[in-house]
Amino acid sequence: MSRRVLSFILGSVFLAVLLAAVFLLWVGSQVDCPTGDAGTEHADTLCTCPYVKVSLQPYADFTQKEALQLKRDLEKHLGMLIGEVGLQFEVLPNKPLAEELKNDAGTRYRADKIINALAKDANGQHVIIALTHKDISVSYKGKPNWGVLGLSLIPKKACVVSTFRVRNRRDLWKVAAHEFIHTCFEYQHCPDDNPKCLMKDAKGRADFSNKSTLCEKCSKRIYDHF
Repeated sequence: MSRRVLSFILGSVFLAVLLAAVFLLWVGSQVDCPTGDAGTEHADTLCTCPYVKVSLQPYADFTQKEALQLKRDLEKHLGMLIGEVGLQFEVLPNKPLAEELKNDAGTRYRADKIINALAKDANGQHVIIALTHKDISVSYKGKPNWGVLGLSLIPKKACVVSTFRVRNRRDLWKVAAHEFIHTCFEYQHCPDDNPKCLMKDAKGRADFSNKSTLCEKCSKRIYDHF
């Protein structure tokens, strides 16, 4: 084999190796953190950010269509609020609301009972949000049957949201995001009671119209949770 042919072959091999390396670097740069329906393998290998699976569990007449709309709203808004966390959402098949989940009077469903029924299937990387149109209640301020928009029970990784007291259905994602942040990050209410902060304590009021983001202090504290 002549020296010229050998040089040509070695040069071709070097060029092929170089192009392969450039291609692999390009592919790696396209991999992003998992959001929406992205696969979990990215979270385990190439993504260094925290990763949480979020299951929406509709009950009774809360339809799959409504649950899918809420899923889209949460993917959009939570992704902007807590972008450092990779979130993968799913909608589970509907479940009936069992009679044993009602309060003693049989007039409302106990939010804490719903959470306890789901919590056994949740963990630090898997949060379950129960969805219902029914009225839900808890024991609060000495009242055994206090109606609420939603509830979380820290440190359990399940929460519940009801549309029954939501004034505007377009605000449902805000109620769900509020309870999700309680549940996922074990975060309490806004320390400054900021009226525009999504984590402001509702204090029995069913109005989320002015809350669409996190205040600077809550955003920083949630980020520091990581």
